Amino acid sequence: MQQILDWSEAWALLIPVAVLLLNKKSRSVHKPVVLYVCVALVLNFSQNYIWQNGILFDFTSQPGDNIFIYNTHSIIRLLLFSWFFIQIKQPILSWVKKMIPVIFIVFVVINFTVFEKYTDFSSRTFSLETGLLLFLCLLYYVNQQLQEDAITYKRDETFWLVTGISIYMVVCFPLFLFYNSLSVKFQDFAIGIWDLHNVAYLLLCIFIARYFYAVNHQ
Repeated sequence: MQQILDWSEAWALLIPVAVLLLNKKSRSVHKPVVLYVCVALVLNFSQNYIWQNGILFDFTSQPGDNIFIYNTHSIIRLLLFSWFFIQIKQPILSWVKKMIPVIFIVFVVINFTVFEKYTDFSSRTFSLETGLLLFLCLLYYVNQQLQEDAITYKRDETFWLVTGISIYMVVCFPLFLFYNSLSVKFQDFAIGIWDLHNVAYLLLCIFIARYFYAVNHQ
């Protein structure tokens, strides 16, 4: 059972992939979401394979160290989901959405150049990613509520994806924020509590699949 949960970051993505492949009318699906699912599948499978097989790279400190992939995933997730939100045409603070990926890239460059190693888990990067995506989700909901002709969630396919992102980020924010401290003082607890992240990520993948389904049946 634990092995299945440990690999859930990889196999959970097969759920939206299957829904996408089984539906032929996928022209309306936002490209950043499809790209995220494909890239995340490769990254998550790679990080699990590295950890399970104890692979050692020249730039990592110990066998099975896959933290650099987690940091990469966080950066890519923020950029692609920001692109998704930018593609949603909503009038309120639309310019702010375009600034978020720029601000994040500047932060990442400074952070990993001056403050942290790329091979160490970056609570700063994950926490900022979480905060920015939660802001974009909130901005989406505000826009939906203020639009005079706002469509209901049953007809708006983007609602499912935004809700999935919101749930994932709310659940994982405290984990990302304090993970570095926990891993230093309570390493076994930090490893065990990552199961919570895996469950939240499974929920995110289910909501992405629901989004793909809604796009093809709107």
